[in-house]
Amino acid sequence: MKLLSFEITPLSDFGSFPKGDMLFSQMLAQSFWQRENTFANYLEEEPKLIVSDMMPLGYFYKPTLPFSYFDKLSKKERKKSLDRKDFKKKAFIKCDYLESGELYKCEEINFYRKITQGKNSINRLTFTTSEGDFAPYKEEQISFSSKLWIFLLVDESIESKAIELLKSVGKFGFGKNSSTGKGQFEIKQINNPFNLKSSDYFMSISPMILNQDENIKSCFYEPFTKFGKFHMANESKNTFKKPLLLAKSSAVLEQVKKVDTFYYGSSIDNSSVQDKKSFVQGFSVKIPINIKEKQWLNTK
Repeated sequence: MKLLSFEITPLSDFGSFPKGDMLFSQMLAQSFWQRENTFANYLEEEPKLIVSDMMPLGYFYKPTLPFSYFDKLSKKERKKSLDRKDFKKKAFIKCDYLESGELYKCEEINFYRKITQGKNSINRLTFTTSEGDFAPYKEEQISFSSKLWIFLLVDESIESKAIELLKSVGKFGFGKNSSTGKGQFEIKQINNPFNLKSSDYFMSISPMILNQDENIKSCFYEPFTKFGKFHMANESKNTFKKPLLLAKSSAVLEQVKKVDTFYYGSSIDNSSVQDKKSFVQGFSVKIPINIKEKQWLNTK
C-alpha cells in the first residue's frame, strides 16, 4: 500500500470535526453514488483505503500515555518537571519529536474555534417562528484558522480514484449541515513527513477497533463510542446503526515483534437492519514512535 499526504485548506466552517472514520464514509458514499463497486467487498478483503483524521499542518496528536511518563522523561532530559494542568492543553507534537522520542515537547495549537449560530424554522401557516418545532435554536460550528493535513493509505491500484473521491468530498462538503455548504475544503498533495516502517511502538491517527491480537503486548487508549445513523434515503423503523466502541485517535500500542503491515484494526458490519449493509472504518495508519525508558510505562 502507498501513503499519500495532503494539505487541507478549509473553504467554509465545519459542522462536524473531521475524523477519519467519517471522512472514509463520505468517500465511500461518493463511490457508491457513482455506481462503482470498488469497495463492495470491503468486509471480506484487506482494506484498500484508510483515512486519517485532519490535524493541524505539521503536527500529530500527543500520544495517549500516562502523565508520569512525560514528566519523568522531562526531568531526565531537561531537568524540569511538567505542570500537569498546563501540559494537558498541549495536545499536539511535531513528527521529529515522535521519531526522536522527545515526547514531552508537545505544543498547544489553537487552530480552530467553535462558533454558536442562531437558527430558526418558519411555520408556513403563520410565516413566523413560534414554540415547539418552530422555536429559534442555536447550533455550534467549527471555524478553522489554519491549514490542516490528512493522510491516506491506499492500494496503488486505486490511488487516482482515492484522490478523486477526496476532492469530491471537499467540493460538496461533509458532516453536519453539508447541504448548506459546511465542511468544504481544497486539497494539495505534499511530500510524506514520515516513512512507513516497522517499530516496537506505534500511534493511531484515526479511531480504530482494537482486536484480540497476540502480537499486541500493551495498549494505552481512550474509548470512543460511535452512534451511526442511516441516511434519509435508507430510512427505516430503526434510524440508528449498532453503537461501536473504538479507541480514540492517538492510541499507543506496543508490538511483541515487528511486522510489515502499516495499519492496524479491523472492519465491522454495524447495520441494525437485516437487509441493509453498513460498515465502518475501524483501521488506522500506524505512525511509528520512539519510546525511551520503556519501564516508566509500567504504572502498576
